[in-house]
Amino acid sequence: MKVSDKKTDNLIEKIKFFRVQTLKNIKPYSKEQLNKPVSFWIKKDRLLNEIGKEFTIILRTRGCNWALGETGGCSMCGYIQDANIEDVNANQIMNQFDYALQNKLDEIENDEYNYVIKLFNSGSFFDESEVTQQVRTHIYEKIAEIKKLKEIVVESRVEYITSEKLKEIRDFLKNKYIEIGIGLETSDDYIRNNYINKGLLFEDFKKSVQLCKEYGIGIKAYLLFKPPFLNEIGAIDDCENSIKTLINLNINTISINPLNIQKGSFVEHLWYQNRYRSPWFYSLIKCLKKSITQKDLKNIRLVSDPSGAGTKRGIHNCLKRECNENMMEILRNFVLNQDLNYIEKHYNTCNCRTKYQLQRHYC
Repeated sequence: MKVSDKKTDNLIEKIKFFRVQTLKNIKPYSKEQLNKPVSFWIKKDRLLNEIGKEFTIILRTRGCNWALGETGGCSMCGYIQDANIEDVNANQIMNQFDYALQNKLDEIENDEYNYVIKLFNSGSFFDESEVTQQVRTHIYEKIAEIKKLKEIVVESRVEYITSEKLKEIRDFLKNKYIEIGIGLETSDDYIRNNYINKGLLFEDFKKSVQLCKEYGIGIKAYLLFKPPFLNEIGAIDDCENSIKTLINLNINTISINPLNIQKGSFVEHLWYQNRYRSPWFYSLIKCLKKSITQKDLKNIRLVSDPSGAGTKRGIHNCLKRECNENMMEILRNFVLNQDLNYIEKHYNTCNCRTKYQLQRHYC
């Protein structure tokens, strides 16, 4: 799985430099903070075959091993700032989960909608150094008891996805739809490893897909829209190729994540130097229209819930509120209904489209 050449090594050194600076500024969390999750919320979401709601919990763990190790992590990622860096014990992580669940359980059980529960820990859920078997078992047992929780999504790098971990989650959650989120970012190995520093080959991703299928577990593939060093045109082409590749692989869910500029990341450094601009909504909409058909959406779920949308750091057109809100409303309704016609009916451009046409050749 190791990917290395001079360009990659150079990128790694730059990422590590900014990662070290970030880690210096992280202060230890108090015992009270370590017994509560980073965040949790409920909102409308697209379930596999219906409109429902998501219950999202972000657990605070020691952080992603890829980011903490010699690689420095991914060029766009700043999630390590939510981590504790030092070990968070099993009881504390279980307390975090229980705290969120106790706060939202009545709302979930009395709601007319079905739910998907999404468990994020800014790293890999199947990495024993972050989330132990004891913690996973505790979480699975609680989820299994709640009928309204129809689906569960966890995230992991491919090296932690093993037969043992998949059998474990399947045995506990026999009646739930399970999906493993993998940050593929792009189907292009060169972009993924030389621009993003993911340390992942497409062949290894495909092996994990096949392994999950053997256990009746779905795959949610995350695609990064507009990685660093790509302009708008390159971003559209890259994401279009990736979506079509994943459709051919019969991936269950494709999640398109427009890059938002996170603090402490290498991409933030590029942004400060005016060498990177977060993507335009115009590019994302164009990509969706080029990449998929309504027929495709009968077999796959395509979602996108951009972080920081409408701000300078997130996907945006101009900074007029009405322009970005229109785009966000289109995207939200497309995702909820999985209906491309919604884009056609409601897509209006603002006068900033002229500026976009002039700037789309630049990073």
